[in-house]
Amino acid sequence: MTPGPISRGEAAALLALLLLLLALTLTPITNNDLFIHLKTGETILKTGSVPRVDDYSALARGRPYIAHEWLAGVVFKLVQAAAGWNGLILLKALVAIAVAALLYAAARQTGVPPDTGLPALAFVLILAASRFMERPHIFTSLMIAAFLLLLTRRRRGRRAPVWAFLLLQTVWANLHGGFVLGPVIVALAAAGAALDRFLERHAGVGTTHRAREGAGLPPPPASSTPAPGREAASFGLLAIGLVLVSLVNPYGPRLLKFPFALTGSSFMGEIYEWLPPLVALDFRNGTMTPSPYASTYMALYYLAWIGFGILSFGLVAARWRRGHPLPQGATFAVLVFALFLILSLRMNRNVADFALATFPGVMTAFTAARGDGRRPSLLPWIATALLLVAGWFAVMGYPYSPALRRSPGLGIGRNIPVAAADYLAGIGVRGNVFNTYASGGYLIDRLYPAVRVAMDSRNDVYGEDLYRQYSRALSDADALDALLDRLDAAAILLEWPNQGMMTAAAAVHRLKGWTPVFFDDVAVIYLRADGPWAGVAERDGYTLLDPALYRGGAIRHENAARALAEAERALAQGGSYIARVIRIDALYGLKRDSEALQDEDRLLKEDPPLFHIYTHLGWIRLARGDRAEAAARFRRALHYQPDSQLAMQGLSLAQGAASP
Repeated sequence: MTPGPISRGEAAALLALLLLLLALTLTPITNNDLFIHLKTGETILKTGSVPRVDDYSALARGRPYIAHEWLAGVVFKLVQAAAGWNGLILLKALVAIAVAALLYAAARQTGVPPDTGLPALAFVLILAASRFMERPHIFTSLMIAAFLLLLTRRRRGRRAPVWAFLLLQTVWANLHGGFVLGPVIVALAAAGAALDRFLERHAGVGTTHRAREGAGLPPPPASSTPAPGREAASFGLLAIGLVLVSLVNPYGPRLLKFPFALTGSSFMGEIYEWLPPLVALDFRNGTMTPSPYASTYMALYYLAWIGFGILSFGLVAARWRRGHPLPQGATFAVLVFALFLILSLRMNRNVADFALATFPGVMTAFTAARGDGRRPSLLPWIATALLLVAGWFAVMGYPYSPALRRSPGLGIGRNIPVAAADYLAGIGVRGNVFNTYASGGYLIDRLYPAVRVAMDSRNDVYGEDLYRQYSRALSDADALDALLDRLDAAAILLEWPNQGMMTAAAAVHRLKGWTPVFFDDVAVIYLRADGPWAGVAERDGYTLLDPALYRGGAIRHENAARALAEAERALAQGGSYIARVIRIDALYGLKRDSEALQDEDRLLKEDPPLFHIYTHLGWIRLARGDRAEAAARFRRALHYQPDSQLAMQGLSLAQGAASP
């Protein structure tokens, strides 16, 4: 895969890079989209056909459903059936390793030395790791890398048969909506070859045969490198062929339109990953709003890579103006950089694709700009540095921002409502459930067809009108009541720590007919007190506690005994941190301070990464007059959630009250 044999230093650095990739990707499953793909894959394997209308949702049932990532769902389901949840995590890691191998091979084909390519590739992979999740998008990353390697080999007269492009594109079209990038990348190669021909004719500088000489490589055989004119025509025809083979899918031409219809939806701007990475522009009002992504570490890596790419291409252009040849494929690399930069500026989900797709071209340009001087090998030092970085990620996790990180580990992440789904399954709930957006996929995977959800992340199925109705129901009791009647809802599930859920829980309580029957650190479930599960509601109902409406320090002596009993019942259900906090609050209310202090000390030593836990503990301390301790807990809450208004308010009161 690389020119010449691999040295010991390069092998050591490659091994260190492999360990870094494992540290970045062996992380729990936290993406809610995966579960819909698993259920779709299971349905396809059972029935032998892809779904064409929705049956998962109570609101969207019967609407057209294009399962455009159906093949990825089948792959995921087969892996899960064979190796469980950890098998899916291993699949993610293997795909990431394959992406890295293909990109490194493409860069080495163009003469990028290991001591330059490996640290840059590590940087790019760290940037892209935020998108390495168990979702079909990883296959687009894999296909982009494969296409770039095949194009590099073909431009250098090496074996890269047309059938390989066509086969990969056919598979890609059934794996992920990013398949539209395949023909686009090849069309850019055609445009790059046409520009090469123009430069050779009009600028008097060879960009094909002389480029290898300029890069310190031996000239190729006269017949091995296609002439730019033939190359442009060949790639142009290939791009058309790739569009045609994309029609080989269960939905035909409709699938080709689907990615454009999805990204053009007006309400997609409300989804985090579809927001711009830096600023959101509102052309109607002429305003710019900072994007949430801009506060992450990935945004800093992204800006650094943009700057490095522009610098590398700028240095190559300056050398070219002084008479040096352009590196082979430089025009194609610039076009790829420009296209993927534009796509990434539109939505942050494309940032990882930008980094991966531009790596070979940027590093080729940087290598040419750096010159041919002999340098001592830095590979042993690079290997050591990569090992240290891998160790840091393996212990500390992947940080998205100062307050948010993805922990290392296996299994399902703590944000998935596993226990809540267990409870619904355990009491035998059937029918329709009103649920929060992110929980829909997991409920579908666990409970369908006995249960149908109100909402999940398939925005294309629901459309803007249904999504707006659902959003209104989360903040308006009348709208919620109307939607619950429309659903004939058997239960309500709210992921209560999420933003806005206090308002949603208040709307539920204003309806007077719903009782909280289960809660943990992820979700709270309500049942109708007079509905089919009235007996369960009477048995499991909490008459005092609701975590979405609870505020630390609010339990009074007259309610403390009842609160303690309900908190201990919640602890018996699942041992959640929020139940432990409420128990501490109730113990203080009963004047059992020593027990409360012991429980609080044990909880603090465990240091759960849940900002609301420390917020409530801070309010408990503030209610007791322990201002310094309250401030410490509020600061801890803000460490995990810097924009928590409740924690900031509490910290202000604690510090203000302590001031002379």
